[in-house]
Amino acid sequence: MTDTPYLFELSGEHPTLPEAEAISCLSSECDTFEIMKRGPGYLISSLSDRRLDDVKNRLALSHRIGRYLGSCTLERLPQFAESLALPEGAVSVRAKQFRRSFPDVNSSKVAGKVGAILAKHAKIDLESPEVEVRILMSDALQFFICDRQIDRKQFDERKVALRPFFSPISLHPRFARALVNLSRVRKGERLLDPFCGTGGIMIEAALIGARVIGSDISQEMIVGCKENMAHFDATWEDMKRVDVGSISDVFGKVDAVVTDPPYGRSATTNKEPPLDLHERALASMADALKEGGNLAVVFPEPCLKGRQDLELRETHTQRVHRSLTRHYCIFAKRPVF
Repeated sequence: MTDTPYLFELSGEHPTLPEAEAISCLSSECDTFEIMKRGPGYLISSLSDRRLDDVKNRLALSHRIGRYLGSCTLERLPQFAESLALPEGAVSVRAKQFRRSFPDVNSSKVAGKVGAILAKHAKIDLESPEVEVRILMSDALQFFICDRQIDRKQFDERKVALRPFFSPISLHPRFARALVNLSRVRKGERLLDPFCGTGGIMIEAALIGARVIGSDISQEMIVGCKENMAHFDATWEDMKRVDVGSISDVFGKVDAVVTDPPYGRSATTNKEPPLDLHERALASMADALKEGGNLAVVFPEPCLKGRQDLELRETHTQRVHRSLTRHYCIFAKRPVF
């Protein structure tokens, strides 16, 4: 079966994480895929149609996915629209600017111009179309048919303040899901969060089919995490009060470790200096990983390097406020010779 080119319309909420998440989801869910093109606000990849829903159901930092039709300049718009070969059915056309692309061009007028051309050969229905043509105004006019819409509202329904038990020092569910996806964990694989806290990462991992394991130094967090997991119908394999230094002894080897360790101040580090805790945790998490497994962790300082058993594969920086910058660090466990 020939793979189909699909355009991923990325959210603009971070400069690098949306694209990295999309590639990680492709890697986790597709036997084969090929990145064909990338640009501001989009990624184009070929993949099997039968893997589309599996990829879509993981994504947090994309808006939609659709069959890629091609691109053109603004000057070539009429000719390109005339050449489009669309599936049968009523058509709608939507255009959207990515950030400040085409600042002097009205997106509604672009959609209207394309709609008028397509109306020569197809019925236009803006309310309930069978074919939704989207135009992403980015480095060029990128055309695609919207096949899958990402349910981004679900993440807001799991926000920290809406959980039965919560702590304000937590990742937003969209970024917790993205962090899980960056670990490239597959359905049925074991994922460990050794600083599970209120369970934000574990909830997102469980909802994509990972077998989740959690631990924390605080028994209060363990109790609260279980309450939150149950509230969102997220199941777990094991959860215990464990110091991070003992995770390998307690849980054995896992396929992925994903965590957002405490940073100090209001977050508990059991009076251990945060940097000492992070260095100790990194060694312990590496030991708990299977060869080839991935560690996705957020630190308040630049990613720690210098370990022979871990390869730092990618980093992403997110400024939260003046005194906190999050560093998303993705490591792979190196083979032991």
